[in-house]
Amino acid sequence: MNNDQARPWRKLRRRTVYESPWVRLHQDDVRLPDGSIIDGHHVVDFLHPVVGVLPIGTDDRILMIEQYRFISDTIGWAIPVGRAEEGEELVDAAQRELHEEAGYHAETLEYVGDYHPIIGSSDLAFHIFFGYGMEQSGKPTTPHEILQVAWFHPAEVWSMIVANAIYDGMALTSLLWHFARQGQRNKENTGGA
Repeated sequence: MNNDQARPWRKLRRRTVYESPWVRLHQDDVRLPDGSIIDGHHVVDFLHPVVGVLPIGTDDRILMIEQYRFISDTIGWAIPVGRAEEGEELVDAAQRELHEEAGYHAETLEYVGDYHPIIGSSDLAFHIFFGYGMEQSGKPTTPHEILQVAWFHPAEVWSMIVANAIYDGMALTSLLWHFARQGQRNKENTGGA
């Protein structure tokens, strides 16, 4: 497969219509494989990568934070998440966010992977870490963001997901990734297919 076949949409022109220290909004003119042109396809360019940490205790309990989000006017359970600062390593940003939002430090942070939450209109990547060897390092330093911090057993978390009590995308993706890995481990340990 050649480059034109692999990347059938071709950007013809980009206009930046908004810019801030956090985000840029562009309008791209794009040629489709059939030759037609989309004028002004909106593209959001986030200027900093985002990291999230799923804290996992030695007893398999999961640490979550409850937050109020003014944009959606909702209160819900999530995991520590935030942007990496300029020049900051992703793992360092993850450890910082864990401390700031949950008041914990992870002995080990395992990079699990990344995903694109709005892939049709942005290049934003969310980077997921699993935290192990959790140790309380103080209180959350962002009390205006966090309502409470609590540990949950996996069955409780699964029930919360099924009941739509967790609707933060980073939390859902991290939790489902964790449960998928646990299920695979259980199959491997029991000889299941």
